[in-house]
Amino acid sequence: MNMKAGDDEGSFTVEASMLLPILMGITLLLLFFGLYTYQRSMLLQVASLASERTSYNWDNSNKAPDGSFAPGESDSLYWRLADDRLVASLFGTSSGASEAKATLPVQNETGNLVKMKLRKGTAAVPANMPGEVQYQYGLTGRSVGVSLRRMLNLPVLDGLLSDGADPGVAARSAVAEPAEFIRTVELMRYFGAKFQRNPQSNSPDAGMDQREAGQMLSKLH
Repeated sequence: MNMKAGDDEGSFTVEASMLLPILMGITLLLLFFGLYTYQRSMLLQVASLASERTSYNWDNSNKAPDGSFAPGESDSLYWRLADDRLVASLFGTSSGASEAKATLPVQNETGNLVKMKLRKGTAAVPANMPGEVQYQYGLTGRSVGVSLRRMLNLPVLDGLLSDGADPGVAARSAVAEPAEFIRTVELMRYFGAKFQRNPQSNSPDAGMDQREAGQMLSKLH
C-alpha cells in the first residue's frame, strides 16, 4: 500500500481508538455518579421518614405508624419522668451521655420503653440498610436521629464527594408534644393563680393557703 505525504487515510480509526477509552471512562463515571446520587436520595428519604414517624408517635408506644391507637391504650402516667429519662437528664444520674443509641434493626427489649419506641418507629427501614437510631434528651428538647450507611460503596466518589467522611446519610426530627405542652402550661397557670391568695378577699376562688396547696400537690405524686 502506497502512502503519500498529507494522506489522511486511516486517521479516523486512529482517532477513534484514542477517543474510545476516554468516552467509555466518562460514561462509566456518569453511571456511577447516578448510582451514587440515587442511593443517597433513597437512604435520605428512608432516614427522614423513620425519624419523623418515631418522633411523631413518641408520646404513645401503642400508636400505629399512621398515629392511630385504640381507646384506652397509652403509656404509664409518669413515663416522661422515668422511662423517658427526664429525671436522669436533670440530675445527671444516667450512666454517661444524655442519649440512647441502638443499631438497626432494633432488637425488642422488654421493659425498655425507649428501645420499644425506637424499634416501632424504625420498623419500616429495610433490613439490608445498616445504620443506627439515636434518641437525645435534655432540658432544651428531645430529638430522634436516624443514620444509614450506603449499601454500595464507591471509593473514588466517596473520597471526592464525601470529603473522606463515613459514607452515609443522617436525618433528625424533634419530638414535639403540643397537647402535653399546653396541659403543662395550663397546670402552671392554675396553681400560680391559686398560690396568689388575697387575704382581703372572701371569694372561695381567691386562692389557697399553704396547707391546701400541699394537699393538692400530694395528689399529683
